[in-house]
Amino acid sequence: MQFQVPQFIETEDKVVGPFTIRQFIYIAIGGTISFLFYFTVATWLWAIFSIVVLSGAIALAFVKVEGRPLVQIALSAFNFYWKPQTYVWQSERPAEVKSEAVARGEAPSGISLENIVAGMALRDAWRDVQTGEKTKSMISNQQFFGKVQERYNMYRDLGGARQAARRIDYR
Repeated sequence: MQFQVPQFIETEDKVVGPFTIRQFIYIAIGGTISFLFYFTVATWLWAIFSIVVLSGAIALAFVKVEGRPLVQIALSAFNFYWKPQTYVWQSERPAEVKSEAVARGEAPSGISLENIVAGMALRDAWRDVQTGEKTKSMISNQQFFGKVQERYNMYRDLGGARQAARRIDYR
């Protein structure tokens, strides 16, 4: 048995002349507001209000942006600006992978100890730039990294992961 499948279900029916019901209602409301302005305000003011109201009604009735009616665009914009946005970040990796990285002694985000130490140096330098004060222990990068080398040694364990060990000199 064959059934007829409805087609063009997104197309609205033309009910009132060449207009759909929605288009006719927008234009009728715009015309009614213009008619009320004709009896309540001066003629020159009525002409300005009528141009604004009727152009808005025609835009609501006929303008589509990427296939969406202007009313939907306006409501979406209103909701976007009126309601607060909440952004929820969810990790793509499960918690087990993070705990394994912590157990190996690595930072959870894959940041090495060298980067962390260098970041502390950058933070101190940025603080000095912001405050205009120079610390008494101002040293060059070469001296800084030389001192870092004195305190920590980087090595690779059996699994190939980089590890940092505190260097202890018994002199």
